[in-house]
Amino acid sequence: MIKLNKLTVPPEIAEKIRQRQQHYNELDAKGEQIPDSLASAYKAPEVKELLRCETAEKCAYCESKISHVDYGDVEHLLPKSKFPQLRYSYENLTYTCSVCNTKKGDFFDAQTPLLNPYKDKPEDHLMAVGSMIFFIPGSDRGLVTQKRLALNRSNLVERRGERLESVATLIDQIARTKTSAIREVLLHELKEECEASEEYAFVVRTYVEAVLPWIN
Repeated sequence: MIKLNKLTVPPEIAEKIRQRQQHYNELDAKGEQIPDSLASAYKAPEVKELLRCETAEKCAYCESKISHVDYGDVEHLLPKSKFPQLRYSYENLTYTCSVCNTKKGDFFDAQTPLLNPYKDKPEDHLMAVGSMIFFIPGSDRGLVTQKRLALNRSNLVERRGERLESVATLIDQIARTKTSAIREVLLHELKEECEASEEYAFVVRTYVEAVLPWIN
């Protein structure tokens, strides 16, 4: 998990969101049945596309590139079952893989909430050790987030390991090259591997920071 930033919602989409919320509130106040199309309108295509761009097509929680294996889910950071007034709020939506979405479910604890990648700094609560992600000792929120989302499920650890192997090979090439032009190109490539848009940037950045002294 890495820090994310919300995109600015275009006015026409913001207006659609406002209208959906208003319609929902009116029906709910009258005790009338909410049509399925309205109840799920928070994941309208134009909203989902914004969220996909916002997370670089990665799960906001585990950082897997969703488009490789799944359609992706529109997820409520605060569960709509407990915060119905935030059903359509763009600030309360993100893009996740179906596994993290299912693991999270409607969990909410006011005293120990899950980390919010838009409001929290994940590195204050989580740390990467190789391809594994652990909670920082003393961080209850880190513990709850790591355990609830199962951030060390086997397929994630395996995929992160593959990413680190690839980066390790690149770093070895940098350490061995004697040609300044090649070194410059490879260092630029290494910088790109650490970009927020890249898969599993959290573990990659930690690894690169640890080995930089050997290539500087």
